[in-house]
Amino acid sequence: MGFGGLSVDVGFWHYSQRQQQNAADAAAIGGAQQLLYSGCGNQSAAQTAAYTDSAQNGYTNGSGNVSVNVQNPPSSGPLAGSNCAVLAQVDRQQVPSFFTKLFGVTAMRITTQAVAQVVANNNDCIIMLDPTQNTNFNSSNVTAPDCTIQINGTANFNGSTVQAQTIGEGNYSGSNNSGTFTGASPQKTLPVADPCSKITSCAYLTNNPPTTSPCNPGSPTGTGPLQSGCYNNLNLHGQTVTLQSGGLFVLNGSTNFNGATINGTGVTLYVPANSSVNFNSANVSITPPTTGNWAGVSYFQVSGNTNNVNLNGTNTNVGGLIYAPSAHLNYNGSYGQYTLIIAAYANLNGSTGEDFGNPPVGSTFIKNVVLSQ
Repeated sequence: MGFGGLSVDVGFWHYSQRQQQNAADAAAIGGAQQLLYSGCGNQSAAQTAAYTDSAQNGYTNGSGNVSVNVQNPPSSGPLAGSNCAVLAQVDRQQVPSFFTKLFGVTAMRITTQAVAQVVANNNDCIIMLDPTQNTNFNSSNVTAPDCTIQINGTANFNGSTVQAQTIGEGNYSGSNNSGTFTGASPQKTLPVADPCSKITSCAYLTNNPPTTSPCNPGSPTGTGPLQSGCYNNLNLHGQTVTLQSGGLFVLNGSTNFNGATINGTGVTLYVPANSSVNFNSANVSITPPTTGNWAGVSYFQVSGNTNNVNLNGTNTNVGGLIYAPSAHLNYNGSYGQYTLIIAAYANLNGSTGEDFGNPPVGSTFIKNVVLSQ
């Protein structure tokens, strides 16, 4: 009878420990998820989120015999000192016993912990968000061997050569994919959401839109690089222009780059609501900034702006993040370094080759949370 009673109590303690471990896991993940939005190294934000998730799993900090300890960064372990990691420890004293009271064991103390961290290992390079539209690869030659292509709608690959790690279609039918595929063939997948909130620079521009008032005149004068700032109805038709290195250019109203040659190093083009940019027949060569609040972003058109984006000149080299989640994108570019394009749907016309580069390990645009310990 004694051994039978012991087995019942030990089983109950194991069950309690499993439930408590679930709470610790949820707390760590919840705290790390908050770091996606507030930025790494935010103890207060991580702690608040972790407390909430732990409580939702039945373990409220300071309630009864429960204490929840949340650390960002962790003070010990393999991820000690990492600002992008959250340690959650749930401690419960006086977990009751039943039959083992007969042998003097009245209660048990259970401690569980988990560590979650924010990682940048998502290798998406093409994301098309509109599930009702078709994305056309018009006899294009796409080189993205380490990339994932995600299309929520349908895709037409006829006459195209596509090298990718994964190709997913939300409305895959199997009848519109007569292209040549290296590495992966199209498969039906679940739709993906706009990942902007998980991209630090994209989230920053969404939450901190630059001012559009006042704006500079639409026909700037003078020589030298075009200075950064806001421009209203900017007209550079047929001109050759160098953009100020490291600048943010807010293109308000109707911007005309038709037939122009635009060069810029470390620059970001920002297109507000109800604004449009015409790149038709333009030669565009832009690299995004490597530091700062909009690092990695070369083109940002606010969500809800449905005006077409035409990056389809004869010589288009635009890399980094090209973000136009509500727009139809016409793209003919080959940057050769890590590029991520996000649009509603697109025509990819690069018959001469579109090279999306290799997503750097641990440094991709989109960040995720993983349970590490």
